[in-house]
Amino acid sequence: MTSRNYRAGLWTQVSAMARKELFQIRRDPVLPPLIIIFPLALLLLFGFALNTSVKNIRLAVLDHSQDRISEAMQNAFSDEERFKIIPVETYTDAQALMDSAEARAILEIPEGALAAARNGESVGFKLYIDGSDPSLSAQIRAATNAAVQDLSSKLVAGRSLTGSGFIPPVKPTIEVLYNPDNRTAVYMVPGLIGLILTIVACLLTSLAIVRERELGTMEALIATPVSPLAVVLGKVAPYFILGLIDSVIVVTAGVLIFKVPIEGSLLLLALAIILFILGSLGVGIVISTLARTQVQAVFGTIAYFFPSIFLSGFLFPLDGFNAFFSALSHVIPLRYFMAIARGIMLRGAGLASLEMEFIALAIFCVVMIALASFRFRKTL
Repeated sequence: MTSRNYRAGLWTQVSAMARKELFQIRRDPVLPPLIIIFPLALLLLFGFALNTSVKNIRLAVLDHSQDRISEAMQNAFSDEERFKIIPVETYTDAQALMDSAEARAILEIPEGALAAARNGESVGFKLYIDGSDPSLSAQIRAATNAAVQDLSSKLVAGRSLTGSGFIPPVKPTIEVLYNPDNRTAVYMVPGLIGLILTIVACLLTSLAIVRERELGTMEALIATPVSPLAVVLGKVAPYFILGLIDSVIVVTAGVLIFKVPIEGSLLLLALAIILFILGSLGVGIVISTLARTQVQAVFGTIAYFFPSIFLSGFLFPLDGFNAFFSALSHVIPLRYFMAIARGIMLRGAGLASLEMEFIALAIFCVVMIALASFRFRKTL
């Protein structure tokens, strides 16, 4: 056989195999839509949802002065949508907002700001920054610097604010809470728990059940005296245990290696992990009832996994989303788990501060288990 004949024969064989594979892809009811929809969805997420420049950062303001200087200071912070002012009466109220992540910083204006300025003293204030997200913390600092410059300009332009010809300097005192060293690992490790649990619970569970169906052993299992419920529970129980083990490994490694603190209750964190694992197992079962092959199960898990990464606040601050995607993120379970994990581990938040997140996680767990049970019985 000449080299030309060999190449021609090889090309014929490759073409035949490629046509066969394309035919299989066309016959698959799931893969072609996913191949088209998935890249478009990622493009839309990156193009419209993700914005690293955060505006209207929630700022709790504790104004002890209540005068023209403090009013000008608040206006400087709220100008150009830098901050969204949340007035509070006490520091305890402000701290509660920070613990629940309803505020990202606290502005405390001391008493007698106007009187101090008239006496030639500096105009000072205290700013407490939530450092649990280093990226957002840096943006808060930048926005604060811009606000200070604006306030200084206003003091120069409107000397009547102080009632004297003297222009007092503006001197802020900034303190970073929860993550004073701005270490990225402190921010990432609590989120990694949720990502790992999603992979273990969703992907492995869906693959295990679809594999049984592909091999034809699922029907054999159902035909045995073992009830369908026992079959499902027996299939997912190992992955529930694996999820718990992985959680312990990640938390322990984060504390020992990366020095991630656990400021809150371990029992609350364990409860959140259990709820999230159970709900994610339900997602995996639902995916397995929709998928006919393991490839479809993988694509189905990816279709669930990627929006969870981008819309949960794992990579980008939720404060930077536009209105539509911010509302859409409320249906992402990983968002609530990450809020709980970071709240407990970094801010020492308790159940009172995380009540809504726990309720959302419990609803996710109940709904997914009920839906998984319904879908699995329907496909038997």
